[in-house]
Amino acid sequence: MMIDFKSLEAVVWIDRLGSFKGAAEALRMTQPAISVRISQIERLLDAQLFYRTPKSVTLTPVGVTFLHYATQMLNLREELVETIRGHNDERGILRIGAMETVAHSWLPEFLREVGHKYPNMTVDLEISISEEIAHKITKGMLDIGFFIGPVNSPKMIESELCSYETALVGARDLFVETVGKIDLHRVPSISIITLSRNTLPHSTMRNFLAREDIIHHRINAMSSIPTILTMLLQGESLAFLPRAVMEDHIRKGDIRVIDTGMKLPLLRCVAGRLISHGSRVIEDVVSIAERLARATP
Repeated sequence: MMIDFKSLEAVVWIDRLGSFKGAAEALRMTQPAISVRISQIERLLDAQLFYRTPKSVTLTPVGVTFLHYATQMLNLREELVETIRGHNDERGILRIGAMETVAHSWLPEFLREVGHKYPNMTVDLEISISEEIAHKITKGMLDIGFFIGPVNSPKMIESELCSYETALVGARDLFVETVGKIDLHRVPSISIITLSRNTLPHSTMRNFLAREDIIHHRINAMSSIPTILTMLLQGESLAFLPRAVMEDHIRKGDIRVIDTGMKLPLLRCVAGRLISHGSRVIEDVVSIAERLARATP
């Protein structure tokens, strides 16, 4: 036997009104039906909930504990009903995943605009790698994702937002004596830092070194762009990243672009969401992202 909400309500009303008869009237049930429910609970728990006398009904110590949990469960049911009843797209939670390059470019302005247009909506933001974002969208764990694509999943709609240039860079004083193109064959062993494995920058650099038969450089993968930039500025290493996350440092002269003759790919950023989402707000939020991403240099 399972304890249903009617049985929980019976215990609450018996305690509140002090009688089985009063509880029956409040719940529009018969008194025998109330008695049966209480007896079923007591048999299930192997414990007595009420002291019964001809003139009164009072809770036993076990009954007091049961009443505490029954009240919590009934309150939670009411909260659930009120939340769902009052729920719509503009008052719910919007789960967004974004790759770190987006976080370093137009994402702050995007969040501000979404917040102004939908002040009653909560945005849960997750910064992750593109592969993980796309996976979570297909599993229904994210509503919208901004990632490198397209991945051409049959479950998703993907709208192209913008493209990011990539660059191989080094600290200001690295290779300072070299003018023009740098031959990585001739450069002593050095660490080349890229984004996480399974990202386009990492695979591009790995494939370039393999194609050129360059085996003495190390490719280190990291998921945090701020950490990569810190290591780049403080140590003797190169980094292959989206140019958008490094533009300020390049402009200030802290780091310099290294020309190796390598063909550098563009990173195509898309907005992905489930085909079956059925939400007007999700499409509107994607349109905001499209406008801001395309306006960003």
